[in-house]
Amino acid sequence: MPTYSFTCEVCGKPGREWRYEGYPPRFCSVACRSMGHVKARNEKWIITPERHEAIRRLYLEKVGTDGKANIKELAAKLGLPPWKVKRYALEQGWVAKQRKEADWTPEEMKILERHAHKSPKIIRQHLKAAGFVRTETGIVTKRKRMRLLQNLDGWSATQVALGFGVWSRTVVMWIRDGKLKARKRGTARTRQQGGDTYWIKAKWVRNFILEYLPEIDLRKVDKYWFVDLLAGGDMGLTALCTPRVGEEDGPDEHELPGGLRVAV
Repeated sequence: MPTYSFTCEVCGKPGREWRYEGYPPRFCSVACRSMGHVKARNEKWIITPERHEAIRRLYLEKVGTDGKANIKELAAKLGLPPWKVKRYALEQGWVAKQRKEADWTPEEMKILERHAHKSPKIIRQHLKAAGFVRTETGIVTKRKRMRLLQNLDGWSATQVALGFGVWSRTVVMWIRDGKLKARKRGTARTRQQGGDTYWIKAKWVRNFILEYLPEIDLRKVDKYWFVDLLAGGDMGLTALCTPRVGEEDGPDEHELPGGLRVAV
C-alpha cells in the first residue's frame, strides 16, 4: 500500500499514513472524521438565494392548488428532499406551527372519567355535546396518562365470564335475556367481528347474582373475585389475576368449561 501525505480537512494538521491505492486519507483522527461527516451532511442541502426565493413563492404566493404535489415537485426540481423544504418554510415562519392542545378543564375530566370505558369516538361526541373540542388522539393519550382504564368500575363480558367460569357467549346470553344489565361501549367493531362489546358494572353483576343465583355454578366461579364482589370490595379485575398460592390448578391458570385452561 502506498503512503500518502495529506492535510486534515477539519483541523488543517498535516499527516502521513498508509492507505489503499486511490483512497488518500482526509482526516487526521477519529474526532476530525466525525466532525467532517457532520459538516458534509449540513452542507449537503444548502439553501441558496435561488432556492430560498422558489420556496418563498410556493408558500406565500400559493402556487398551484395541491400543496403536497407542489412541494414534492419543487423539492425534486431544487434537488432537495421534501422534508427539507417543509422544515425551511417552518423556520422562516411561512407555515404556522401546530398549536399544543389546551389543558384539560375539571368539567372535561369529569366527562372523560364518566365515559372512560367507551370508545374515543363516543367520548369525543360527549365532549362536543358539552361544548368542548378534543381530538380522538388527545382523548386516548389523556385516558392512558390518567390510568382510567385500569381503575374502571366494571368489566367486559369476557372478563365476567372468566370470573364465573363460563364461556363468554353464556354471559352474552344472560345480557340478551335481560338478566344481566350491560351497556354497549360504542366501538367500531363490525358485525363480522362480533359487533360492539359490552361494559358491565360491578353492581349489575352483584344484582344478577342475588336475583339469578340458580344460573351460577358455584363450583366454577373464581372464589376470590366472587367474595370480593359480594363484599363490595374494590379489587375488581385484580381479584381475577391475583396468584393463588398452594392451589391445585396453579397460580396463573383458570379452568373454563370443557377442561380448557387459560392464563389470567
